[in-house]
Amino acid sequence: MSRIVVKIPQVVILAGGLGSRLGSITEKIPKSLIEVNGIPIITRILDWAFEQGCRRSVILTGYLGEMFENYEHKIDLTFVKESEPLGTGGAIWNARELIENEFILLWGDDYHPTNYSSLVDSHRQNNALLTMTVTEKHESKNLRHEDGKVIEYNKSSPSENFNGYEAGTSVVDKKVIETYGKNGKWSWEETVYPALSGEIIAHIDNTKFWDMGTPERLEILNQFFKNDCTEEDSK
Repeated sequence: MSRIVVKIPQVVILAGGLGSRLGSITEKIPKSLIEVNGIPIITRILDWAFEQGCRRSVILTGYLGEMFENYEHKIDLTFVKESEPLGTGGAIWNARELIENEFILLWGDDYHPTNYSSLVDSHRQNNALLTMTVTEKHESKNLRHEDGKVIEYNKSSPSENFNGYEAGTSVVDKKVIETYGKNGKWSWEETVYPALSGEIIAHIDNTKFWDMGTPERLEILNQFFKNDCTEEDSK
């Protein structure tokens, strides 16, 4: 029996975060261009996406997108800059004409080496509007899931009933943008997740991921890649 190959959709990366918690590290560079073990985190993210079969990506560079001039990758890249800060939701809405009917949404400061084929297959089998990777192994919790669905999300005021954490990789149907999108500055997480409560497919995936939002977390990610390179060199 031949193996069915899942076609990986376009990847959309929210890469405009300024990383205020990183202090002087991001005074002159967007968070997604910070190097981890000598390579920008966004390149690490795109390398994994390419390995998973992705060949097209839209990079939402935010308000200071000129820092991405001359940036290249083997994935076909389309950059979208904002004329003013728009937030995560506004950035996606601003790029809607370049976003395909189905896409993988990533955060430009998270490294999450998860299996895209499994995630996309789950999304399509459930005929979902939004499928979110959820880990139950993270030190923090920001959502509750039951019977395969995310029923509550709150990253600022977590509840003691929460039993999972958004792992940073989602598959989205463009209908979500068309339904909830609007002009101006707004948050994707604070608008879309509550609106789709009970309809979001929770794809349980305990693959470890790294959020480099603080100097401490950035150093942990640096050490991961240093150790990974050392292991590769020794093989």
